[in-house]
Amino acid sequence: MAGEIALTATLHRTAYQTMAVPQQAFVLLEAVPTQASTPGAAQQVNFCLALDRSGSMAGEKMANMKAAAKTVVDRLGPQDTISIVIFDEKAETQVASQAVTDREAVKRRIEAIQERGGTKMSVGMDAALNELQRGAIPGRVSRLLLLTDGQTWEDLLQCESLAEKARAMGIPLSVLGLGVGEQSNWDPRFLENLAQRSGGEWYAVDQPDKVSAVFNSTLAAMQGTAVSNAQLTLSLAAEVQPRTVWRVTPISRLDHRAVAERDVQVFLGDVQYGAGQSVLADVLLPQRAAGAYRLIQADITYDVPAANLTGQKVSTDVVINYTTDASVSNQINPKVMNIAERVQVHKLQTQALDEAASGQKQNATKRLRAAATRLLELGEQEMAQNALNQAQQIEQSGAMDPAAAQRMRYQTKRLTENVSP
Repeated sequence: MAGEIALTATLHRTAYQTMAVPQQAFVLLEAVPTQASTPGAAQQVNFCLALDRSGSMAGEKMANMKAAAKTVVDRLGPQDTISIVIFDEKAETQVASQAVTDREAVKRRIEAIQERGGTKMSVGMDAALNELQRGAIPGRVSRLLLLTDGQTWEDLLQCESLAEKARAMGIPLSVLGLGVGEQSNWDPRFLENLAQRSGGEWYAVDQPDKVSAVFNSTLAAMQGTAVSNAQLTLSLAAEVQPRTVWRVTPISRLDHRAVAERDVQVFLGDVQYGAGQSVLADVLLPQRAAGAYRLIQADITYDVPAANLTGQKVSTDVVINYTTDASVSNQINPKVMNIAERVQVHKLQTQALDEAASGQKQNATKRLRAAATRLLELGEQEMAQNALNQAQQIEQSGAMDPAAAQRMRYQTKRLTENVSP
């Protein structure tokens, strides 16, 4: 059946002024599960944990990682499958893909994990995707959760290729960076990149005792999935130019790929009951005379795992009005504009962090101060102060504090979480 998702579109202005030059527009697309997809029992899941067991994981990190994995096992049933891969320079399948019929046996395998060696993330990702393929059947939602506390050095391209393979398989990645600072030198830019390529999310877990919360929230999201493998296609009117497409909560840039002359596609992954999923498209409008025009046809194709349905579709047209009346074109939709402003602050601060990491000190401090000003305007005083502190740190010492950089990159993703309707 169709109708599991309602798709709506809202522009950031009531109408747009007729101009002799292209102008920017923001389009908010909201995909929300309908009553046709009302949940019954928890969605069946196919869950793989790819866990870093390198030497730096010894002690509290390892203990909390094991406890978190055991908590996940306790929340799964015989209708679900679990697999666990551990990796250092090599990967081992600690728990082969299996139905959760003997929780205690699985937990004994988790307890047997011992730290050793360095970090080569690609071998863990590859083994994990193989296990997920074994457990993938119609009606199950698949997810790979990858936890690391360090950098992977010689296999970055392989990791990126595997993240794209995961997206092609309809499997978003949940990527966790554990700990912050010199003892946990994972690269937030790289983890964000992997999550983005797969259509998933990344998390900064600054304290080992917070690992269970992230594992459990990831599982809860899987069990609350209304539709999976969602693909958004934007069919653009002539001369409309796509700039950037963002997932709204948490903020993340979505890769948009041309699939036809004027069609672009982005992978949304899973859409949960209650929360839904929202996307902000930033486009350049062409010149037009006053009147109403179709700007975009937006389509989402998706699967409904609970009903064993694939290739379902929902569509909506985005109609734009051009006007010569300045009083009409000045009418702003406050919700869309608030989201757009927060996304732009995220983009600004992320650029500053990238520049700081690459040694562009002057540009980084300038953007951090600009981000601080805009964060204050949004009422985000703590984040604004952090940005100012790090601008000063760069000026005094020539570099940002590594722990602050990891935290700031993650915190700025959360800017849209409390946006009022």
